[in-house]
Amino acid sequence: MSESNETKWPEDVLERLSGYGERVGKKVGEAVNEFTTWLRAEYSVDNPLSEDPFYLTQWSEQFVIETRNLGGSSGGGRETVTFVGMFIGAENENRDQRANVMERAMSVFKSNRSRAVDEGHIGIVTAKGGEWHVNGQPSGERLQGSDLPWFAFEHNDEILCLLNKQNDSPKPIAPTSVSRTIYFLGSAEDSNEIKKWRVNVQGNNMDAPYKRWTACKIQVVEPKEDRDTLYTNRDFAEKVEYTDKWLPETLRRAFSAERLLTDDNMHNEYVDLADLLEAHSERKVIGANGTTYNPVVITKGYISLLNKEPSESTVDPTGRSYRLNITNLGLQSRYGRDSFASSVTVWIPGRMNDEDHPFEYELDGIEGNWTPYAEKTQVIIVGRLRIRPYKDEMLPSIGALGIYVPHKTARPSGGTGSTNLNQFGGDQQ
Repeated sequence: MSESNETKWPEDVLERLSGYGERVGKKVGEAVNEFTTWLRAEYSVDNPLSEDPFYLTQWSEQFVIETRNLGGSSGGGRETVTFVGMFIGAENENRDQRANVMERAMSVFKSNRSRAVDEGHIGIVTAKGGEWHVNGQPSGERLQGSDLPWFAFEHNDEILCLLNKQNDSPKPIAPTSVSRTIYFLGSAEDSNEIKKWRVNVQGNNMDAPYKRWTACKIQVVEPKEDRDTLYTNRDFAEKVEYTDKWLPETLRRAFSAERLLTDDNMHNEYVDLADLLEAHSERKVIGANGTTYNPVVITKGYISLLNKEPSESTVDPTGRSYRLNITNLGLQSRYGRDSFASSVTVWIPGRMNDEDHPFEYELDGIEGNWTPYAEKTQVIIVGRLRIRPYKDEMLPSIGALGIYVPHKTARPSGGTGSTNLNQFGGDQQ
């Protein structure tokens, strides 16, 4: 590939491919060619330069991670480094990163079966002589009763598979590649730069019982500079070490969740409720196709409305969601205590309600001693910030990813007292 062609690629992509080339002893052009072949095989992308630069960057990072030297890890995976901090939330849904590949391949298959097979998009899976075959060639997978092989799926009356087209002899690949994003507030062990990280986990790691809001050490693949995603090995969950011993004794108090999450001297993730509109404008990401990607923020407030009854939801996988509203003095001072804008709605997914005790706190800080809290309780929210129009105003709302309730300031459910917004003070407007 010529230098002129290379320059058409986004700078972030070339940076990653250049680093990959240096590691494996190849020129940038060779790395670009490998990446192009990988894109065609993994995501059915035939013309990468016509794709959204945002996704090209994500794909290039994935390519570099997947092709990293696997040696030197005791778990048989990629080399890892230690990060320290705490888990603070998780995405509600698991994502199939291969869904677009499947959709494109099956679209070709449905419109032109012969083309899909001849071009290596789809393989026809058959059983012969006690072994599974793909397009008439033995796969090495023996028949196990009536079970399909790991790479196969049924379509109408046929058994098919996706194919990896990286070489002249396409090999079957799994029809899905499901992962979940977990959020981690911390830094590399040898760094003092605390920030929010996206931790990509797969397999059993997606449903592992991670302890949130407590100091820990994790093992992750070293991220590229200026990237916020941490990739993991299969043994990620079992290697998490819940400890604060890596902290000097004088700093352990400051690293408690209620202090760390809201300390804007230690990181830039915290946003006051009254500043959410400005934060959305500053932190949102606009893709090349015009799509707005809402930012994830940390904020806190006092509960002004608590609704534990589910509402029907067409977007939540469980079909239901929950809500609470939070307020603070700054928000009321800006809009007035009686204004509809004086509180922010926090939407709680059905999965979080089922798994994460969003309406409870640990009484006296005792692990597992879950107790319902009441309105007026202070909560710290980790969530995706959205903006919507309402009555000629733009209002923020938050899709919760994590909810932390400091036990020292929690109000047990069943107490008395007014739940009117006036109780929180603030200047009347």
